[in-house]
Amino acid sequence: MHDTSTIILLRHGEPCRSSVSGGQASTEKIFRGVTDDSLTSKGWQQMSKALSNLLPIDQVFTSPLKRCSEFSHQYCSEHTLPIQVCDELKEINFGQWDGQLVEKVAEKYPKELKQFWETPLEFTPPDGEPVLEFKSRIISIWNELLSTHRGKTCLIVAHGGVQKMILAEVLKMPIEAIHSIEVPYACCSTIKAYYHDDEYLCTLKSHICLTGE
Repeated sequence: MHDTSTIILLRHGEPCRSSVSGGQASTEKIFRGVTDDSLTSKGWQQMSKALSNLLPIDQVFTSPLKRCSEFSHQYCSEHTLPIQVCDELKEINFGQWDGQLVEKVAEKYPKELKQFWETPLEFTPPDGEPVLEFKSRIISIWNELLSTHRGKTCLIVAHGGVQKMILAEVLKMPIEAIHSIEVPYACCSTIKAYYHDDEYLCTLKSHICLTGE
């Protein structure tokens, strides 16, 4: 039997950053990771705009972090959709770098940061999550979702790192190349999965950002 699934990946919108900017948006780059910030009002608007013309959805999966889950729960309530909160969809944990400004980390650990950007498989931030472990948990839930929601249209609300890792898997890219994929706030990637018996082939249908970021 030939079935097709549609999986929409949505990155969260602009988050607050209380410890850096008093609860307002911060334009400075941050290793946000598992730091649990909520969305700004602009972030809510970005995500609403991204989903304004979305196909009918059968199921929503969301990261438990507030910048994803708060919007997801409201969206599902408004559209009467089932939702599943998945710990596996959390962003990578940057350990001691988590929640820190990239600029500050670069000043304090320039060699280590350069190594992390260039050879992420060989360097993990102190107390952080190794990239291969991050990949393993993301691809595990990705494959589970494809197997259990065959023929469905699903929305995954998660993070830039999660989205990049899934896209790299679909496009058969090496992990070292994922930094070449740009995933702005509220960016949507649509993936089609084509099934034949117990196997499936995934293709990237679109990768767009409507927020102008």
